[in-house]
Amino acid sequence: MLAAVLLPIATAYVIAAFIAPNPMVRIVLRSLPVLPLGIWTLWYEPSRPFERQPPMIRVAGRILLVVLVMAFAVAVLGIGLNWLYDPERVI
Repeated sequence: MLAAVLLPIATAYVIAAFIAPNPMVRIVLRSLPVLPLGIWTLWYEPSRPFERQPPMIRVAGRILLVVLVMAFAVAVLGIGLNWLYDPERVI
């Protein structure tokens, strides 16, 4: 039942991520699914980084890693795919 509801929504999301007229919208739509995975990995996964550090360094390190992961996702999934699919108007 849940798959029957989520499948059309996910399909529309992926199609919009590749055919949206605005390149910035395409970049955001392609990169956004990485954010929850990055947060889950850095805060809730049992093998979290910076676990033995003081709380301030731990939080700052995790935030920095999430920012780096998102920058990589934007570079590869956003700008890189825009360049592959539409080289005339990358951004």
